[in-house]
Amino acid sequence: MKHLLSSNTFEDEMELWEKIVYDVKVNISPGSSCHCSKLGWFRICFANMSEDTLKLVMQRLKSFVNCITTSNNKSHQESKNLRKESHVQKWIFRLSFQSFHDREQDER
Repeated sequence: MKHLLSSNTFEDEMELWEKIVYDVKVNISPGSSCHCSKLGWFRICFANMSEDTLKLVMQRLKSFVNCITTSNNKSHQESKNLRKESHVQKWIFRLSFQSFHDREQDER
């Protein structure tokens, strides 16, 4: 989620994490808490939740990404962010639904 950072610092990554926790009500781990040296990486753990809960989490994250990107959509740099957002949305979709699709196929 590097494209959502307002500056390239680990402090800004923590600010983004706090926004997600308090505004989106989803606790994902910032990469810096997992000793990741690259900014903007976050860890999502979804091992112990229902499919409905996972869908709600992904919907909230997608709305958050859309809201941040839309509110900053005023410059050339922000146009780049829209392309990155599209990539993130595709990644979120694959992450959230591919495993369920595979599971449904296995059950049939």
